[in-house]
Amino acid sequence: MSDQGLQDTGVVKTWHNEEGWGTVALDHVGLTVWVHYRHIVAGPTEYRSLAQGQRVRCHYEVPGQDGYPARAVEVIALLPGPGGVHQSPTAVNP
Repeated sequence: MSDQGLQDTGVVKTWHNEEGWGTVALDHVGLTVWVHYRHIVAGPTEYRSLAQGQRVRCHYEVPGQDGYPARAVEVIALLPGPGGVHQSPTAVNP
């Protein structure tokens, strides 16, 4: 059974641009979340990518995928990363 509606902020730990996936270290729960590019929130003309060290807000579920304890279901960039998407923090918390 998976838990839904979980969220936290975190930092992109790894990003494999050529494969379209990476990991995020969450700030408050101590989990590493598996992220696929399809779950990055972006506009219709924005490239869905992240960069190592980039701050994000992550909605996730457990159990995870590929050996990770959690899997992202939505990732919103809080600060722009090189070649990545950007969404302002005010858009995250209207």
